[in-house]
Amino acid sequence: MRHLAKKPSVLLLTYLVIVSLCLIAFGVYLSEARRLIGANYTAMVTDVVRAQEDPERLRMILDSLLDSADSIHVEQLNDLLWRLPLRIQSIKTKLARSEIPPDQYQPLIEELDTINGRLPALEEATLNVNSDRVLTQAESVDLLNLGMDIEEGLAWSYSELNELLHRASADQRRLMEWLTLALAALLLMLVAAIGVVLLMLYRLNAQREMMRRQSRTDELTGLRNRRRLLEDAGHHFQRRDRHDSPISLLLLDLDHFKLINDDFGHPVGDQVLVAFANLLLECSRQTDSVARMGGEEFAILLPFSDGLAAQQLAQRILAAVREMPMPGPAQGRRLTVSIGVAEAESDDDFDGLYHRADRRLYRAKAQGRDRAIG
Repeated sequence: MRHLAKKPSVLLLTYLVIVSLCLIAFGVYLSEARRLIGANYTAMVTDVVRAQEDPERLRMILDSLLDSADSIHVEQLNDLLWRLPLRIQSIKTKLARSEIPPDQYQPLIEELDTINGRLPALEEATLNVNSDRVLTQAESVDLLNLGMDIEEGLAWSYSELNELLHRASADQRRLMEWLTLALAALLLMLVAAIGVVLLMLYRLNAQREMMRRQSRTDELTGLRNRRRLLEDAGHHFQRRDRHDSPISLLLLDLDHFKLINDDFGHPVGDQVLVAFANLLLECSRQTDSVARMGGEEFAILLPFSDGLAAQQLAQRILAAVREMPMPGPAQGRRLTVSIGVAEAESDDDFDGLYHRADRRLYRAKAQGRDRAIG
């Protein structure tokens, strides 16, 4: 995670992936929750709607049976009387498995149980049909009264049950909506929290990286500082030991730079240092390490360069500095630099290389400045 925080694009991509996964998970939950909540009561409502057809069918069969005691009407009634207990038992089982409080449907269950208990009497009454299939007046009255009681009880029970199921379904959907809102709020807070954590992590690592760069970079010129140059030197000398490649060093010191500060002030002196640093970067290669060692002293570490290549670079720098335009009020002043050049010997380390380049820089100063000694 610390490595990712150093790459804003990767960090942003990671956050977008997390948000996308959260949205997908929430969408799947919402879809499945609605489907399951609807399915919980849809099957029961369907059963009740079908059951509501039974009282009407019972009325029609009884009317037909009273008009004509035909065997087909008796068979239809017997078939209905066989299906009614099964329907009632199925509804009772699904109610018991539902989340509807029992006290809400218990009166309906009791009514259905009462009706279920009277069905055998209705079935027995159909057996009293005479062989000539003509019902007596008493049989017709008894059959009609019993059938009407059962029909009215079924119609009332199924109607009340249908309304109860619709209320329960509506209540569950409202509960689901509240739970969905709560989940969405929690998900939003989670995404926000993850975003804040990732942002804080990025800022922490960005600040750490900035401090690391500042500890290895000269604040004024943006060049490497002494510490970074030593790190680069250690790396290049290790590679030199493995591949026997040359390394050279240039130490540069601006001539009479104190006079520029004294005559024009330190702000102008700082501008001169920045301009000189940019000139060194233009003259050197990307593989070279250009550093400000302090004050007006600079260094260039040249990997894969021998003493001759280092001397050629020093001469280019000398010529470029003589032509370098001075900033502001120092435009009429001519700037020069003294350079000490040294190539690392086989048994050298950076300290030895630096010591020889420093002595040669001192000689360049002593011999009149504006020159390179190698």
